[in-house]
Amino acid sequence: MSSSDPHNGHLRNGKAGVRRRGLLALALLAPAVLATAACGFQPMYGTLGANSIGTAKLQQVDIGVIRDRYGQKLRNLLIDRFYADGRPATTLYRLETTLSASEQKLSIQKDATATRAQLVVYAPYRLIDSATGKILFEASARSFISYNVLEQQYGALAAVENAYDRALLEIANEMTIRVAAELGRKS
Repeated sequence: MSSSDPHNGHLRNGKAGVRRRGLLALALLAPAVLATAACGFQPMYGTLGANSIGTAKLQQVDIGVIRDRYGQKLRNLLIDRFYADGRPATTLYRLETTLSASEQKLSIQKDATATRAQLVVYAPYRLIDSATGKILFEASARSFISYNVLEQQYGALAAVENAYDRALLEIANEMTIRVAAELGRKS
């Protein structure tokens, strides 16, 4: 190929153009990355020196009693998440919550039996300053879990129990993240 070949010049400019566009994209992206680093973003579960939001702040929260069996299960899940180093002797905050659930039948057959159901678990909660009694944060967590409705009695009970366990796990995770974020803003 000669240097006067029009295709040869086009290929060289094409590769150079791609390279230039890549450098331009990098030049535009670099300030955005640096701005994000300076915005005060902190990892919720990571450590910042010797202190971590996930362990230090959540350990200052007393988790109130939640009535009923599923409330006890939710409380135990929260205790596992909040108290990584064991239960604290004194706390600065108190977490109060209630729990309600409803089941909806889905996928109704011609004989009016359901083959699928949805469990809706709702948990309003609030974070309270233990010293003043002032409500610092109020929110709610909700979980929608679908499960199969089985004809066998034991299988049906096990499916419902499993649905409750999955719903409570979702709610505990959401509450933990939101309370940790709120406590992180307070520091």
